Amino acid sequence: MCRALDQWIARAFAPDRLTASLTALTHASAAASAAETHTPEQAQARQAIKDCERRLSRYQAALEAGADPAVVTQWINAAEQDKEAAQKKLDALPALTRKKESPLDAQQIREITDSLGDIAQRIHTADADKKARSTKPWASPSATNTQ
Repeated sequence: MCRALDQWIARAFAPDRLTASLTALTHASAAASAAETHTPEQAQARQAIKDCERRLSRYQAALEAGADPAVVTQWINAAEQDKEAAQKKLDALPALTRKKESPLDAQQIREITDSLGDIAQRIHTADADKKARSTKPWASPSATNTQ
């Protein structure tokens, strides 16, 4: 895995591809800083609200298709109660505070990559054991073979 990753990084930061890589990193930095962070509980409550909205749309379609209004009204009432409960749960959860970091612009990213020097050379000369240890969180033990 290390050899493939080394080759990919070396290609991404090769002089002829550096501008495209910096552009991609700039876009990723902007997207990451704009992304909202949600706790699992918040995500679950938001999903429950979306599910209720889908149910309500289906029930409206059933009414328009001629379903028994008394039965569909019960369904709608249940879905609205579920939606209200999910919204109350969401409102009761503490707001997640995360300091928003300003995204890095292309110039800042270029300065970082320039400060690293020849990235391909640095990767090539880096200690193989250190590289293997740094990839362990993402790889299975058999995938860290640097041979």
